[in-house]
Amino acid sequence: MANLQEYGIYKGEGRIHEEVIYSMALLYNLVNSEISLYLKDHNLTAGKLNILIAINHYGKGKGLPQVEISKHLIVTPSNMTKMVDKLEKESLVERKALEGDRRVNIISVTKKGVTLLDSIWSDYNLKLKGLVGKISQEKQKQLAAILTEWFDKLK
Repeated sequence: MANLQEYGIYKGEGRIHEEVIYSMALLYNLVNSEISLYLKDHNLTAGKLNILIAINHYGKGKGLPQVEISKHLIVTPSNMTKMVDKLEKESLVERKALEGDRRVNIISVTKKGVTLLDSIWSDYNLKLKGLVGKISQEKQKQLAAILTEWFDKLK
């Protein structure tokens, strides 16, 4: 991204905020395209994968309330419902009403979903490492620290 001008992004005094934001947007688009291509072979999207991972990780095999999943992923409840509907239709998750409160849905990853996660995780992780590995380990650590600090200050 050394030549951001080809994307209409100009460097200069007083413009660093534009350079930061637009560079991140361009980088996101590139990374998202690479990840989407990989996931497409497994009939997944990044959104579906993130939901499966969140349920599997935070639910620890017991499932999670649907509202809690949306909080972990910063997704609106209505969007979460649509995504869970798709995952349920594909038999990757199942919904059960919480005992004692039928308004709350507990979402669990099915055996088929766990098998899918297990089968793709290693290659998916290698893909992520390959994308981030384009910069040195030291710069990766610096970038992670900067982004984490920025996130903490914004939230």
